[in-house]
Amino acid sequence: MSDFAGMEELLQDFLTEANELLSDVDNKLVELEKHPDDARLLNDIFRGFHTIKGGAGFLSVEELVRLCHLTENLFDRLRNRELGLSSELMDVILSATMGVREMFSYLERGALPPPAEQAMLDALQNALDGKAPVAATAPEPERQAAPSPAPAAGTVPAVQPAHMPGEPDWTRLYNGLLGRPDAVDAPPPAAAVPATTTMHEVQPRSPGRRAGDQPEAEGVRAGRRESDKVVVAQETTIRIDTNRLDQVLNLSGEIGLAKNRLNCLRTDILAGKTDGETLRSLDEAVSHLDLLVSDLQNAVMKTRMQPIGRLFQKYPRVARDMARQLGKNVDLVLEGEDTELDKTMIEELGDPLIHLVRNAVDHGLESPEERRAAGKSETAVVRLSAQQVGDHIRLEISDDGRGMKPDVLRQKALQKGLIDAETAANMDDRHALHLVFMPGFSTKEQVSNFSGRGVGMDVVKTNIQKLNGRIDIKSVVGQGTTFTISLPLTLAILPVLVVKVGTQSFAVPLSLVREIININPADVQEVSGRATQLVRDEVLEIRSLARLINWQQERPPAYGVLMQTAVTSFILAVDGFVGRDDVVIKPLDDIKPKGIAGATLSGDGSVVLVLDMEQLLSEPGRETRSELFEMAA
Repeated sequence: MSDFAGMEELLQDFLTEANELLSDVDNKLVELEKHPDDARLLNDIFRGFHTIKGGAGFLSVEELVRLCHLTENLFDRLRNRELGLSSELMDVILSATMGVREMFSYLERGALPPPAEQAMLDALQNALDGKAPVAATAPEPERQAAPSPAPAAGTVPAVQPAHMPGEPDWTRLYNGLLGRPDAVDAPPPAAAVPATTTMHEVQPRSPGRRAGDQPEAEGVRAGRRESDKVVVAQETTIRIDTNRLDQVLNLSGEIGLAKNRLNCLRTDILAGKTDGETLRSLDEAVSHLDLLVSDLQNAVMKTRMQPIGRLFQKYPRVARDMARQLGKNVDLVLEGEDTELDKTMIEELGDPLIHLVRNAVDHGLESPEERRAAGKSETAVVRLSAQQVGDHIRLEISDDGRGMKPDVLRQKALQKGLIDAETAANMDDRHALHLVFMPGFSTKEQVSNFSGRGVGMDVVKTNIQKLNGRIDIKSVVGQGTTFTISLPLTLAILPVLVVKVGTQSFAVPLSLVREIININPADVQEVSGRATQLVRDEVLEIRSLARLINWQQERPPAYGVLMQTAVTSFILAVDGFVGRDDVVIKPLDDIKPKGIAGATLSGDGSVVLVLDMEQLLSEPGRETRSELFEMAA
């Protein structure tokens, strides 16, 4: 059972609001460190903790109330100029926010959180008492340690959950539900728990239980099975502008009218009325319906669009914490936070972006001493931006650091055995920069808490490819590095170019297509054992789609699709074209054929396989000129 039985919806609402508030607080804390006298920031942060405390008090999450109350008091003293903000004090505050987030993780599982670590509470109390703060390390989100003993009586000030103007009186509401008088003091701190007591031995009372509820019989609930735990679902709802919902409703009504018109025309045609006027009306009705369906599709997609700023807001804290541990001065600049992206894609972008931000701070930026010697400002700048370009979203993570040296990357890859000497010799600088995405590649001599294992950038590339996106690198030695990510607006609908190999249709992502050309045998040359063709002074390799997918080649290819991936350009040889289309990809759950991302249906009902070009090209291969034009037996 959940510790919040009967209050699951309230808990979910609280977590949704509280997580947003805490993320906003984290951002403002980073900004406050740069502008410690900003009264607006101090008041906003104070109100954020106060609101979280009020919601926690309503749910009777006493440990969260206690932690928020201490932090709230600290900010009350800061805004009244009774304390001065220092880096050490900021470390204590950020440690407290991490503790709050750790408690959220318990609430998301429907469980009451254990007390905050005693070192954290002591650090907050010392700061309130005007003593020199010593930062306490917050528990890692993944770790569930045994709770520390609760502070002794008198250590933590009494909680006064008074409401602020414009906010609900959480205490009054909670007492009303329980039938208690309004004038009730806040619940006293929990009794001290012996240090030897484990989390599983602590049985806190269940909040939100009605007065008429009877406690369980002793011995009935000796322990809780894993299967009995209720997990509160996260991010199952989306906030949608009502104007967008109104648009969907209006389009639905228009489609209903178009359907009625088609039904009338169908009746007329079945009755034998097939004159020119009737057929013209039918054509107009079908065209109108096609337009309405397209508009409805776009409107529905917009309901899933969320500003990417919700994702960006957690990275200033990440950059700040890393920079402080590494002894660097870093200013993370966010741009394009209002750019909208599909909610699913925003969730999937979390890991790649955090790896890129950490990589920029750790690898890309120099120490303050190195920057001074190079004539740069001691404060480095990392820029995270987003913008919509056509039907794609472009994300850029750039820094003004040391840049990357292609020769060094080639040498590291050789030392680790990731490439051979011939490959390294034939590799240009652009391809050399992409070596950082290889599994196991790292320029770090020793593994640290942040890097050195050669995993992070591999994760970045893999996750971006799963989103049908591309990632590219530009770097100038001494000036910095820029990672550019190109993503479709949504994963629900994929623009494709439908091509044919023999009689079978295949779809390739339109985002990779540059243009369509003819393949003339007279124009095909063999270079280093590869069939190539010259296109506007650019020698491009020709890859046969039939050979890539082990399909029977019935005749020499007549057309080529000029394609551009993040690493290379090439010509995909095909037999013909069907045209451009927007498809909904259906996954092939039972089978996992190589190079096939999924399937869709064409207008005539036939199955069209959607190709995963990145996977098809993952293994090296080549076609000679004779193989390309060889006829099937």
